[in-house]
Amino acid sequence: MSIETMHAHTVEIVPCRDDPRCFRWIIRSHGGTVVEKSPYAFVTRNGARISGECWMREHFGDGQAA
Repeated sequence: MSIETMHAHTVEIVPCRDDPRCFRWIIRSHGGTVVEKSPYAFVTRNGARISGECWMREHFGDGQAA
């Protein structure tokens, strides 16, 4: 499991329950509450991380200059 921190939200990369060879991302608020989950699995941990970071920036604005 790895966690990438960006401002108010974090992206957590976890093995997929259905296929532990694949990975999913989970976005959590600063307090640890799950805000969003990956709609599908990724073959690589890095692929899941990139998707989760992009999703977080698009939907929550984290990591963008004001």
